Amino acid sequence: MEPQKEPQPQDSPETTEPLPGFEPATQGTSSSQEATAEPVPEVKDKPVLSPSQPVKKSFWQKVLPWVIVALVFYVGGLATLFFAVYQPAKQAAAAAAASAEKEITSLNSQVSQLELQNSQVQQELETTRANLVDTQDELTTAQATIEKQLAEVANANIKRLAYKLMGNINTARAALEKGDTNSARQALNFASKDLSDLQVAGLTPEALSGFSNWLNEAVANLEETTLQKSRAALDMLYTNLLLLVDNLP
Repeated sequence: MEPQKEPQPQDSPETTEPLPGFEPATQGTSSSQEATAEPVPEVKDKPVLSPSQPVKKSFWQKVLPWVIVALVFYVGGLATLFFAVYQPAKQAAAAAAASAEKEITSLNSQVSQLELQNSQVQQELETTRANLVDTQDELTTAQATIEKQLAEVANANIKRLAYKLMGNINTARAALEKGDTNSARQALNFASKDLSDLQVAGLTPEALSGFSNWLNEAVANLEETTLQKSRAALDMLYTNLLLLVDNLP
């Protein structure tokens, strides 16, 4: 958009007017007046502008309209940017901030509830641990009691087998006193089984040392007429069996 040209001044013929204080000479003027009349000063003509010659403008006069147009477009662009971009973005940011604040408040509430639940669970866990420790102590005590009772049962079983062996040995001795070798042999067979059960029950071989030899010697000499060796072997077995029973736990 070009600025409009300023209207050029029209050339107008300049009219020559008489200067003030001077009058044109008339025919009736005397010669003396002509002689004394002052010379008329020369009036220079004013320069007349030709319509073909435009008025020269300065640099700032040419640039100023364009600067104004640029400023108008710049301000318009800023206004458009403000209302079309900045203002909606500001409103969207405000809405997002409000939504985020609301969500943060909700999350803080949930965190508080979770912390409360965690505290309750922690207390329950501590209580459970304490109960578990008590239970473990009770279990250890019960285990010790059970082991003690099992040991007592095992000792009682050993004593039972030892007394059973002692009974069968006495039965064999009594049968030998009567000369009844068959009854003595039967009793010694039962005694041999009792001796094996004692070994299985946990008695060490040292505790039963010699028992098997005396028992075998008594059985082997049942055919003897006097039965002295069988009696002697059973007497040694019985004496050592009494010693064993006296030292059982």
